[in-house]
Amino acid sequence: MNGLRYMVAKQFSKLSLQPRKENEREPRAYAIPTQFSLSEIKKHFEDSMESIKAQYDVADALLEKNNSGCKTIWRSQVVLAEGVLDFYLHEMSKYCLFRMFVGEWKKSDKYASLMIPISKVEQAIDSADSDWFFSYLNERFIRAVFLSKDSMKEQLNLISIDFNQVVLKAFPNKNKESSIKKGSKIIEDLFIRRNAIAHQNDRSHASAKQHDINKKFVVTCIANIEAIVNSIHAIAIEKDR
Repeated sequence: MNGLRYMVAKQFSKLSLQPRKENEREPRAYAIPTQFSLSEIKKHFEDSMESIKAQYDVADALLEKNNSGCKTIWRSQVVLAEGVLDFYLHEMSKYCLFRMFVGEWKKSDKYASLMIPISKVEQAIDSADSDWFFSYLNERFIRAVFLSKDSMKEQLNLISIDFNQVVLKAFPNKNKESSIKKGSKIIEDLFIRRNAIAHQNDRSHASAKQHDINKKFVVTCIANIEAIVNSIHAIAIEKDR
């Protein structure tokens, strides 16, 4: 019995309040994502697109023997190309916002509205450099999709790459208004078709009939995506100067 009382008393003694330790906060370790240059980010995009374009040969070989298989490859090219565009926008978002954070770029109007969790604020306090912010940006955007016209416009304006300027460069037309209208429609149509292919096998919800597709459509989609990226890249290069 006395042994039991001793054990209980010992356990309670461990729960007694201890003096608060001062100035002993240990920095928390966190993985730091790689920061790429504008040329490296562009090369990631170009290498990925070349891999997707290489599938033209596979589709061409199937065209006579397996028309359905050929169209499946074309559909996959549209989805993959849009995915490459989304990844490019992720990389550019991190690059541009970090340039603003360290004072190399003028901050966009929306920069001040960035919400940072308290856990990241604590990480910043512990950190002796700015790597924590780049790590936060990597986590923040990893699940985001910037492919619809509205989400792309909002994200580009956040990172100080004016959306209207992008579409004016990418899709010039007879005047500014028609260029913006044309570019916005191209971006939204790409997003709608990508979703139809990725989420419903390119079938209509109303009739379940599969939409047709051909190589010319895919070539145009990829050319439009490349025009968007080339425009963004050119604007970012000017800002870096």
